[in-house]
Amino acid sequence: MSKQNTEAQYEQSEQTGVTDFGFELLRSEILPELLGKEERNILYWTGRHLARKFPLSSLEEVQAFFQDACWGTLELEEASKNEMVFILSSQLVKQRFENFSNPVFGLEAGFLAEQIQSQKKCITEAYETMKKSRVTITVQWDKKDIIE
Repeated sequence: MSKQNTEAQYEQSEQTGVTDFGFELLRSEILPELLGKEERNILYWTGRHLARKFPLSSLEEVQAFFQDACWGTLELEEASKNEMVFILSSQLVKQRFENFSNPVFGLEAGFLAEQIQSQKKCITEAYETMKKSRVTITVQWDKKDIIE
């Protein structure tokens, strides 16, 4: 985190008193230290596990979950017969890029992969790409890889 940024730059929840700064401190400073080079993979599989605990039946429910979890706004940018491309955005996502050198969005990608897998009934994988404060999550599946 840059020295210029202070907790005052982050919004504070009126209900809980938890700040975005506190969340980001855990997410972008402590977790990478604990998880090391496997951070992205561990967060990806944690996201998939979390999705199994919170099964959602529609894309709208997934989008609402992202908002409720303060992960950001999830928008479907394009879809084809075996792929969906999403954009994840929010002020907090933007701040993560500004304040941390390598923000990781594996948790969100894993969660999304598992939700789409559950809805499509096909084995699904997701990966995220980041360019200039923009997070793109691509979810892919093969209709031949059906799950029961």
